[in-house]
Amino acid sequence: MVSNGVLSRSSRALTSYDLAISIISSSVLEQEFPKSAHCLQTLTVRILCVCAVVVVAASCSATRQQDVSADPSPAMVTTTSAEALGTTTTSVSEEVVAPAVAQPSTSQATVTTTNITERTNPDNGQSCQRLPESADQPWVIVNDGVMGGRSQGAVTTETNQMQFTGNIVTDGGGFSSVRRLLDGGLDESDRLQMRLRTDERRYEVLLTDIDSQAYRVTYYAPLETEGDGWQVIDVSFDDLEARIFGRRVDAPPFQPQNVTTIGIILADGADGEFSLELDWISACSGTLS
Repeated sequence: MVSNGVLSRSSRALTSYDLAISIISSSVLEQEFPKSAHCLQTLTVRILCVCAVVVVAASCSATRQQDVSADPSPAMVTTTSAEALGTTTTSVSEEVVAPAVAQPSTSQATVTTTNITERTNPDNGQSCQRLPESADQPWVIVNDGVMGGRSQGAVTTETNQMQFTGNIVTDGGGFSSVRRLLDGGLDESDRLQMRLRTDERRYEVLLTDIDSQAYRVTYYAPLETEGDGWQVIDVSFDDLEARIFGRRVDAPPFQPQNVTTIGIILADGADGEFSLELDWISACSGTLS
């Protein structure tokens, strides 16, 4: 509906306009064009009617727009707000909540623990921890070629046992070794225990730690084997001898908790082929029977 204020303003505008037209018609048109005055007045009235209709329609449209702006539809606002809130909540949930990560099974954890830690001979009070093989820390060959020698060595692990073979040439060098990096695993231990089989040549175990490696010091101890069959031997850390390039030096004791390298070397001063097979190595502590 059209408000009373709008109708009042429209009526006042039309009254003023009628008065002006009446004055013009009476004072000018009737004097100058007496015959056409009646027709002109009729046309003027029609124009005024059309203008009045236009003014009233415009006023109604403006009033309706004001009413809509001042009083929005609650249902529309509620629906839009709910949809926006739902969308926002879903998006945040998808971005923040990460997929669940599957935990390892108990059987897998047990297998890993069994491979790393294995207690042997519990009746005699000793405790041993098996050193696991690792693809990230493989056995590698170091020959006397680093000092101009011609000895050869090779290593294979096809049968789950490390096989160290080659040929020693004493002219110009005279040694071949196999070694691997070791990051821990000897903590609280006082010796190594090894199951191996040799050709009865005089092999030695070699070890380095963080401090000794910085000064090129390597610790050596003999592998005391008997015969050429499989046997288990112990190598005490107290028997290790510090050397630099084969020469004995005074150095601090080996630190098993800081071990960096473990290996086996053959440098017995004899030419010829050699062969050694290693089944496993354990770090042990406690009383030997």
